[in-house]
Amino acid sequence: MKQHRLFSFKKFPMDMARLISAPVLLIFRVKRLTPTGEKYRQKIKGGAILTANHTSFSDPFIVGATVWYRRIYFLVAEVVMKGKLRSTLLKGVGAIRINRQEADIEAINRSVRKLKQGYLLTVFPQGGINKGDDIDAIKSGAVLMALRAEVPLIPMHIHQKKHWYSRQIVIIGETIDPKTYCQKKIPSTADIKVISTALMQQLNHCKNAITQQEEPK
Repeated sequence: MKQHRLFSFKKFPMDMARLISAPVLLIFRVKRLTPTGEKYRQKIKGGAILTANHTSFSDPFIVGATVWYRRIYFLVAEVVMKGKLRSTLLKGVGAIRINRQEADIEAINRSVRKLKQGYLLTVFPQGGINKGDDIDAIKSGAVLMALRAEVPLIPMHIHQKKHWYSRQIVIIGETIDPKTYCQKKIPSTADIKVISTALMQQLNHCKNAITQQEEPK
């Protein structure tokens, strides 16, 4: 596993974005919890895929604020990266362009390379913004990349705040190691479905956990 410096000249755009966005962290005031309501104290190390629900355009920033101490790459729909200036800026801060209308092999391969190099990758397995609260279906792309890169999946739920001044709660669930479910070099469709189901169950577990707790002020 490759170790990364806190700041690097080669990753200057990503590091500058983290520095500039520091005030944003104060706005979100992210509170990281486990499904049991305890403070999430674990430091996420090495390559891993952060999987979260997706209800608004602010979600990538919230994920970044949750794991502020790491550089994070994230998949961005091709339509969002239209325009040279926007595309250049997004790529500089870690965006990986992906065509959601087809199997984008290039985007998947690049994501896998970054994961193998020890970076984090954010994936919204619902595929796009979903205003609903239910997580009843997810795409298998995150599972496929995790299997190829041999990295864990970390489920997260971004709680929708009742008031603008409330703290942003993020529930981080139990890490899923795909190798626990499948050790084949070429996983079958059934293997992928089993892991995808386990991920969806963890995402729902994180979502349901928040209903058992009183939202902090």
